[in-house]
Amino acid sequence: MLRYSIYGSILLLFIFILYLLFSTEKGLTIKPIPAENRSLDYANLAEEAALDLQKYIQIQTVRGQEREAALFLKAILEKEGITVRLFEYPNKPERVNLIAEIKGTEEKGGLILSNHMDVVEAVRSEWSFEPFEGFRQGDRIFGRGAIDMKGLGIMQLYAFILVKKMNLPLKYNLMFLALADEETRSQHGARFLLSEYPDLFKGYEFMHNEGGSGTKDVILKGSEIFNIQYAEKGIIWLEAYSEGESGHGSTPHLQYAAKDMLNFLTEIQNVETEFTISDVTASFFYQMGTISPFPASFVLKRNRNFFLKPLLDSQIQKNRHLQAMTKNTISITGINTYPKGINVITPQTKAMLDIRILPGVKPEEYYKKLEKIAKKYKIRLKALHMEAATVSAIDSKFFKVLAETVSTVVPKVLVTPFMSPATTDSSYFRNIGIKCYGLIPALLNDKEIDGIHGKDESIRVEHLKTGIQILFESIVNYNK
Repeated sequence: MLRYSIYGSILLLFIFILYLLFSTEKGLTIKPIPAENRSLDYANLAEEAALDLQKYIQIQTVRGQEREAALFLKAILEKEGITVRLFEYPNKPERVNLIAEIKGTEEKGGLILSNHMDVVEAVRSEWSFEPFEGFRQGDRIFGRGAIDMKGLGIMQLYAFILVKKMNLPLKYNLMFLALADEETRSQHGARFLLSEYPDLFKGYEFMHNEGGSGTKDVILKGSEIFNIQYAEKGIIWLEAYSEGESGHGSTPHLQYAAKDMLNFLTEIQNVETEFTISDVTASFFYQMGTISPFPASFVLKRNRNFFLKPLLDSQIQKNRHLQAMTKNTISITGINTYPKGINVITPQTKAMLDIRILPGVKPEEYYKKLEKIAKKYKIRLKALHMEAATVSAIDSKFFKVLAETVSTVVPKVLVTPFMSPATTDSSYFRNIGIKCYGLIPALLNDKEIDGIHGKDESIRVEHLKTGIQILFESIVNYNK
């Protein structure tokens, strides 16, 4: 009996080892598309695009004033014989959206190239150059919006115009869409058009937008990765209020407003401890495993293996970006007491929270969970904005085309699906059934990524070249 018990244990151990070795997640299967012989001078096109980008940056559209930018784009398009329509927000003539279309032969399956004309603020004292000058130094153009999102908008514009110039026979309708107000949740832009002019998007199935990007030496030294955004986390923006008795700072009450607020904020920071790996996030980790050294490669390819979970969790804990992809996050974005006084226990405290939730989590239910905790500390919550996460399938035709075109234009890169912790206008278009994918089609380094919403935002002319080629060839391949 002992001998059989030993044999049984050895057999179980052998099966367990086989399970660890061979039970991996699935990655993406991407085959480069044979390039067609097109006599296009992308380098020269990029130089032309660079000049237009410099002019575009010089049009200041900080959270508004998009009219001048729309007229700038309109002039470029009309010069090529392309009809343009402008959509003005009622009683706000400076808030303008632009649409241009090239018709295909089919009524359905249309593709939208979407971008936004507004940008965020730039603090001049932090910049090495004037943020709205569009200064060029060698191969690099500096300026607010150089990447987000005027740079990508120019890439899309030139790819769109190429379709017209080359008389490319389109099977599917193609739209160039330049939106207002993306940086402030799109009241005057995407939400306005979808509410007032929903028929504009009838027959459109796919959208290319921002949200993902290529990266060079960011995840791993020597790595070149194109992260195609297929999903965005949901949003809950909250204000929390507490009230209590005022008093002297030298003799505090057992409970008072600021203390109640701090206790509440401390508890909700510990609400989220578990990491969740969905099917597509599992694919992302698998793809990372293909370029990682052992033993990380072994663990990443088996990222939902119960026995390896502690090893993966320890790595996720060390990386805020991986945490954002695998759990609901709660950020305290502000806390104030009223009235202020160094030696005064104030009667009122207000905190602001930015909460990002994973796909499958219902904002209303999550809000109720926080509200239950808030009641313990006599905290009153006010929801400012709530949106569920949005997801587009990665087995769709355009995702496949975009991934394969990237692999053709930039050989030997890794292409992976990516869930963005931040939101874009894609969330609104996904809600009406359009499949949206986000990609800045260029390999950005750490410094370039940090410049987005930061200081010295810049883009290389080489990035414009790569981006125009990837987008144009994606349109060509999609219409085959």
